[in-house]
Amino acid sequence: SLSLSLSIEGKLACMAHSPHPLACTEAAQPPKSELHHKHGFDLSRYEKVEKVESDIAIVGAGLAGLALALGLQQRGIKAELFERRAWLCSDTATVIGIGPNGVTALEGIYPGLSKILAELGTYTTNLKVDVVREGSIVYTNTVKYEEGIYVAVCWKLVHQCLSSFVHRDTVHCLHKLLFYEESKGGVDAYFEVKDEENASMSHVKILSTKLLVGADGIWSAVRKQMIGDEPRYLNLVDWNAVVYNPDKKLIKCVDKGEIYACTEENAETWSLSCNAGDYTLWILRKLDRMGDIGNSLLKKHGGLGNPGSKDRALKNVEGLKRFEFLQAAIKATNEDLIFERKLMDRLPIDRWSDANGRVLLIGDAAHSQYVGPGQGARTAFEDAHQLSIFLEEASQSSFSEESIKFAVKRFENLRIPRMKKMQEYAAHSTRLPWLQPEWVQKLTPEEKLKRQREYVRWVESYPNNQEGDSGSTYFK
Repeated sequence: SLSLSLSIEGKLACMAHSPHPLACTEAAQPPKSELHHKHGFDLSRYEKVEKVESDIAIVGAGLAGLALALGLQQRGIKAELFERRAWLCSDTATVIGIGPNGVTALEGIYPGLSKILAELGTYTTNLKVDVVREGSIVYTNTVKYEEGIYVAVCWKLVHQCLSSFVHRDTVHCLHKLLFYEESKGGVDAYFEVKDEENASMSHVKILSTKLLVGADGIWSAVRKQMIGDEPRYLNLVDWNAVVYNPDKKLIKCVDKGEIYACTEENAETWSLSCNAGDYTLWILRKLDRMGDIGNSLLKKHGGLGNPGSKDRALKNVEGLKRFEFLQAAIKATNEDLIFERKLMDRLPIDRWSDANGRVLLIGDAAHSQYVGPGQGARTAFEDAHQLSIFLEEASQSSFSEESIKFAVKRFENLRIPRMKKMQEYAAHSTRLPWLQPEWVQKLTPEEKLKRQREYVRWVESYPNNQEGDSGSTYFK
């Protein structure tokens, strides 16, 4: 079990994971003559080829991949984790909210983990919302939360915490998935492996595994091969930053445990400030009807610390009354802390598996959703929790072909209906009419409030009623 008295700073020291020799069974090396063009890749150009084996392989070391690796590790199951970047210390410059469903999932992954994450952030006590029309506040509301229910914590600290508990010899950085193909008894996953000291040098690693889990995010290489679709642009652009602000002097808009949201009634501009312990998050969100704002970003989809991002953020909030607090926060933030991005989601799909149940999607690769309802990280933890349980049962049969198929099918039957409802609700919560069906647009304010309350009650009842709430009006 986890000791809550552990040194957080020591335990969460940023771990520069370097590639380790794969701690699994070495298989016979295939002759180089066997390598040729596969799935559009010219494999013959690689000088070195190695082939290895493992029962479970996870592609992507984000929150979903790390949480699954940790959940399996706790159950005595070794999973190999592959990450294309050179290290695990990444940042999204944002904060995640952990509610009851997230707490339940985290405790099922690693007992005591939710308490450690709470110590890294703070409990949220109230949310204030102001709606602005032509510079005047036309609606205001404050919601008080029972203390100890909702946690706000920096994404980066959560990521570091998870990575610090996963055994280092199971983490393999600089591994970029090229493609996978079904093989006898499982799948073969082909990785391009960069040399740790010379990035221009690389070789191919062919991993034979009984189950390949794609936890590689919204731009998933696994999903690209499996489904072939692309993320959907929501015509929204974000600028956000997490600033170390322990004395609340640098950014003064929120105190401990507070969240403040200010939005224009026409949905053109939306902002949020959130306290997360010693850190303060600010977000500026702009509606991008014609795509001009998104096209102005330095990189295609955005990035962290892009030159000019601070000026672009200030330009998009310039002259807006009631948003002066946000202007001050942006001005007080170093540009290298600012993340600008196009907001994307994934359309719901009917299957998350491929290769006869030997390849499976989880997390954002399976069900990336609009960030508004704040369920992205929580549902990633739910996925990791449920899949860990099912794979633990499969391990009793030494991960036989039938036990893997059964685990994957159970997972899909349980998770897909839930996530379809949640993805749809998230898209509707953008308030953009082209993302809402007519019946949603016609809901009265009272009906919208009822729907929101039903959503929260159903989602937070996890792990009960995952497929839907038969007693609700909107989430049966």
